[in-house]
Amino acid sequence: MHRRRDTDTRHAEKHLRNQSSLTGNTSFAPSALNLSNVVSLGPRQDSRVEPNVIAVPGYCTPNVDSWGMRHELEQAALPVDRLSKLHVYTYNASYGASEEFTWQNFLHAGSDLAEELARLVTEFPQRPIILIAHSLGGVLLKKALLLAHQNVQDPRFKLVVDCLSGILFMGTPHASISDEDTLLRHNQVLYGCAKIALQKQASRLPRNDVFQLANLAAAFEQIARIPLLSVFEFTGSRSGVPRLFGKKSKALVDQEFATISTQSERLLGVHLNHSELCKLPMLKNDTYSARDFLRSLFEDVAVNQRWAGPSDASNALEIPASNPLNPLNLAPIEPHRVERPPSIASGKKSHANKSYPQSSLKLPPRLHLISNTGMNTLIDTKKSRLPCFTVPQYPNRDFVGRQDVLETMDKYLLPSGKLGSSNMQGTRLFALCGMGGIGKTDLAVEYAHYRRDKFAAIFWLEAGGVSQLVSDFGRIATHLGLQTDDEAGNLESGIEVAKAWLAKPRDSADGNLDNWLLIFDNADNLDIITDYVPYHGNGSILVTSRDPFAKEHFFNNGSGIDLEPLSTTESATLLRKLVTKPEHAATTDEEDASVELANHLAGLPLAMTQMAGLIRRRHLSIREFVSLYANDARYAEIHDVGNPVQKSRYRYTLATAYDFQGITPNATSLLQLLAFMNPDRVQEYIFFNAQGKAGHFRQHWTASDFESARYELLASSIIKRNIHKKELWIHRVVQAEIRTRIDEHSRYSIFKEAVSLLAKVWLTGDLCSQQVKRWEVCEELLPHIERFYQLHIEYADAWDSFEGSITFPSLLNEAALYLHERGFSHEGKLYLHLALSLCEQANITQEPLISDIHLTMGALCNETNDAQSCLEHNTQCLAIRKAEAEKGNAPDLRLAFAHSQMGIAYMMVRKFALATEYFKQSVEMLKSIEVDPDEFGFPSCNLGLAFWVQGELDDADTTLTDLLAQREALHGKLDKSSYKTGRVLQALGNVRASKATRAETENDSVTAERLWDESFAIHTDCLKQYESTLGRFNHRTADACHKLAEHHIRRKEHTLAQIYLDRALSIWGDRQWYKNESARSSFLRGIHLMSFGDDENFELGTRWIERAKVLRKEILPEEEKRELDTVDFDDLVCFWSI
Repeated sequence: MHRRRDTDTRHAEKHLRNQSSLTGNTSFAPSALNLSNVVSLGPRQDSRVEPNVIAVPGYCTPNVDSWGMRHELEQAALPVDRLSKLHVYTYNASYGASEEFTWQNFLHAGSDLAEELARLVTEFPQRPIILIAHSLGGVLLKKALLLAHQNVQDPRFKLVVDCLSGILFMGTPHASISDEDTLLRHNQVLYGCAKIALQKQASRLPRNDVFQLANLAAAFEQIARIPLLSVFEFTGSRSGVPRLFGKKSKALVDQEFATISTQSERLLGVHLNHSELCKLPMLKNDTYSARDFLRSLFEDVAVNQRWAGPSDASNALEIPASNPLNPLNLAPIEPHRVERPPSIASGKKSHANKSYPQSSLKLPPRLHLISNTGMNTLIDTKKSRLPCFTVPQYPNRDFVGRQDVLETMDKYLLPSGKLGSSNMQGTRLFALCGMGGIGKTDLAVEYAHYRRDKFAAIFWLEAGGVSQLVSDFGRIATHLGLQTDDEAGNLESGIEVAKAWLAKPRDSADGNLDNWLLIFDNADNLDIITDYVPYHGNGSILVTSRDPFAKEHFFNNGSGIDLEPLSTTESATLLRKLVTKPEHAATTDEEDASVELANHLAGLPLAMTQMAGLIRRRHLSIREFVSLYANDARYAEIHDVGNPVQKSRYRYTLATAYDFQGITPNATSLLQLLAFMNPDRVQEYIFFNAQGKAGHFRQHWTASDFESARYELLASSIIKRNIHKKELWIHRVVQAEIRTRIDEHSRYSIFKEAVSLLAKVWLTGDLCSQQVKRWEVCEELLPHIERFYQLHIEYADAWDSFEGSITFPSLLNEAALYLHERGFSHEGKLYLHLALSLCEQANITQEPLISDIHLTMGALCNETNDAQSCLEHNTQCLAIRKAEAEKGNAPDLRLAFAHSQMGIAYMMVRKFALATEYFKQSVEMLKSIEVDPDEFGFPSCNLGLAFWVQGELDDADTTLTDLLAQREALHGKLDKSSYKTGRVLQALGNVRASKATRAETENDSVTAERLWDESFAIHTDCLKQYESTLGRFNHRTADACHKLAEHHIRRKEHTLAQIYLDRALSIWGDRQWYKNESARSSFLRGIHLMSFGDDENFELGTRWIERAKVLRKEILPEEEKRELDTVDFDDLVCFWSI
């Protein structure tokens, strides 16, 4: 038994004992269950079965006499042999005055019905029981049966359970899309039947009523193992023709609200209003009826030897043994789309149709943070490490020309002198535009080194893909000394620190503003860098891009240049520098040949570099090359080009320059693999390990083979190498040319080989452990997966016909999981969408891959407040893992964790009672298998939070206190092994705060003050633990800051409260997926500021509240306007963030 259920059981036993003590003997107590009819079925041979049929009417609904029950029971039973009589009983509950109605009192009467059932079966143990309930009478019946199941240790209640043979529910409400909506709809049924109007606003519902009804529904689903028929109101027209006149009736109990979702349930929809649902003869459609259901029950009991045999204990039905794969008998879930409850809609739009991983979106300007002093305060605690220079490339020693462009760049990028904090200029931008191979990157590198002494900090950012850009930008804070290596683990927080510093840079001496230069290289997709371009600050931005709009895309005053080819003189000079050895002076003939070749190559630096590599590889002079290749078909093609459009000519020029026929097969193989990887940084260990041993994936990639191939490509100027980092670089244009020259089938095969290479060196992760130690390697390799993603999208149409591979979807799932760990859950969704699509297309069903993808997607959706998708994917995951576990008939860690994640999904859609049962099931499974005690961290913490949300404070406290003690025994106090301990501390602090509030309502000020102090201390420890494991800028750290702000407001420490709120808001920033949390903190800050009383703070507080309301409207666009308080905004965030 679980703790909450034990509590219910003790309460039930106490109440039942009190009922019995009214007369001293239960057999003489006045009964509300009365025999109303005996239906004799006539003399029959061997007729020995006499079922008891019990009718339970609803609250203020038609009495049983009007149901037409006798006739229907008789007609259902007559065809069944071995039935002699039907004993019909009616339960007449004593509800009390309607004006005093409360759900608590109503449900409390369920113990009376349980006692009446116990009386009946004690007197007639050989009679099976069939129950028929209408409307809210069915709710009362569920409560009674639940109490009987919880007290099976009592022989009387065990006998009740044994005798149950079937239930007909007629318009009985069960559960809705959320716990709050369940109570609201029960209230609607109550009003429809008795005209009793209870609370209609979800935000004002009594918490105890919400969770009593929700818990009853969830618990009943677990015990409902007998046949059920649930009749509901079908709102469609009987004829199928829409009604043109008259008021359309609204169903009080429709199919969704009536469904219990057990395997033994059948549903029946009828065209009747709620009060008519008790008319048994009318409960039918074209294919089925209530009479058919009753007949099936009579047939079952007639052939069951239990009811025809002698009356002794040996014939009593045994309760089925617990299923190890479903110890709590949770109802099955169909893996289909479930409607999103409007109260928790996140307002998030799907990005499944995007073909490229996108960076963060920005909120409209009116929603930007009103101030950002929190981040500035955090940065001010540390001095910047200046000067700072992060350009990874050395200047090209063969660089020629472009002096006029360098001078123009000075004009737009250099600050107008040394600037102090009082004279900060706006951000300046210059873009170098032009086609690939024109020399943009080399020019940017030259400028960075050439003007290194003019900027306090120069940061080089690879902008060819999101992952590399995020990594580079996130490292700015570390380069400046504003974050430690441990804190740099959270790239998202590093980005926020970098943005804050760039907006207001400080030098290392006196805190005055200093200038900086950001270089975005290869920003061909301008959308990628949008969220990383500082719009304010004393700095300059240099962008290299093929997109000519880069010059004015970000700033009205932005500038730039479309690079022209090198002049003939510059081109010839470059050729001679690349080909002629320094000790050999070029002859006049060689100079003339260089001019001739330069003219053919159209002044394109990349083409000249490639051609020079070919000349060196063949040990030729420039004149020899011109003479030998004058008649080459490809060379002649460029030679004969007259004056075509420049871009077209470049294409021919590059085609001529790329001559790979002379390189060895090994070098060709390496080059082809490089063509599918991130061109900026290809780690050499991908091809063989650090010891130089052959890789398992390519037996021919020995150290000597790889080094030989690498040398050949380097000597031909096809690739470059960073010898210190052991990384290779290849131009994107060269990559494209190589891929173009490969036939489609070979292209796909090489792509798969590149994917396999990366999969071998990728360090796998899981949602349970989230190991930080693998992050460094994954950060290096992620840009390659992004490149794979882009290329697969590009070639998707051609590759659809080829056989799929499990490796690529697996790698995409790994990438998404890693992004989730680093705080970029939103960006990981695109990878998972492609992974699922590939698996579906190739009919890949291999486990654990498919369930892992769904589990990861569920976690990412949960983290980004996408409740609906979280539920859908966790449902899919659980269904698959159940099917897999059934093959071995034993639970495992994967199944246990899937149950915990399913509980999280139900918490997200506010079905807290059902979520509680899934958390319990997860914990029960973990207990039944041998696992590391650390694995209890998430499920047990979630269970404690579920208890807390439902007001079960004592159960929550016990669960979380025990879990904290377990973790401290394993890892010590405030361990740094995982943020799991921080989650426990945050939850336990919340529970103690709620208990303090309860003590205040009970006028126990001493206990309240003690509990408030405990809560404050626990939340303080929570912040410390989050900071030590996640860093100072993680979104969970922001959760802790919000909690501490609440404490400081209560303690009237207003300055500290504002500091913590400012810090939390700075961490949330403007990211769409944190708008729920940002709205919550904005509202609290506004309320707090307005409470100061002065005009200035009142106005500022009003602005913060307006921001919160605008965000809330985006989250809940259909919500009606009403007065809001902090509880309403607490409801917006995930349960563990409250």
